[in-house]
Amino acid sequence: MIRRPLQLANARDAFPPASPPDLSDAGLDTAAAIEGVRRSHGDVGIFVRALAGGLAEDTDVLGDRERVLDLVAIAAWRSGALALRADALRRLEGIDAPDDRRAAAVVLGLGVDLLETFLRRQRTDRYWWPGRADERGYVLAAGGFRGVGGAWIRPPDRVVRLADAGAFAFLVAGEWWRLDVDVWGARLTASVAPDPAPATDDGVSVVIGPDTHLAWVHVRDDA
Repeated sequence: MIRRPLQLANARDAFPPASPPDLSDAGLDTAAAIEGVRRSHGDVGIFVRALAGGLAEDTDVLGDRERVLDLVAIAAWRSGALALRADALRRLEGIDAPDDRRAAAVVLGLGVDLLETFLRRQRTDRYWWPGRADERGYVLAAGGFRGVGGAWIRPPDRVVRLADAGAFAFLVAGEWWRLDVDVWGARLTASVAPDPAPATDDGVSVVIGPDTHLAWVHVRDDA
């Protein structure tokens, strides 16, 4: 039984092992890129392996700073760095060359045949990835019991939808927490009492079971 926070799109992570790639030919500092991902709350291991896979797919890119920056930004977002979401999507939309599109798809862990579908769905559904249907609409679990590495000492008493996209607030043991999420990332931080967003029915809900500290983000199949 799952008891810890989990991003379901990463549950079957298929990125092969890799060492941090050398970005110096593109005038970039690999260590600085890794530290930026860490500061942005991304998973450094996923970042390194996703980026290395993309660069191996398109080795000609290494001499072009802007093309390498595209893959770095996409890999950072893929690792869970939510602050890079808008930039990564903008860069993905601008990639036209077939080799570069294949590299970007590898960075995301997708087949290139699914890249356009992924981009189209992400424009209106920040939680979509090709395997979501296999998870019956569940996207991620957040929170969890502090005693096993989670954040909370008891299950949430209240959940509030916030106006920002992908944002929720939880009242736990008298304290408010803010959760920001999308398909690849989740960031949970201490917060203040929120202003709830107007009611909306976009198919996104938070599910909290009676015997768990976890909060599950769920999207209806028709959303």
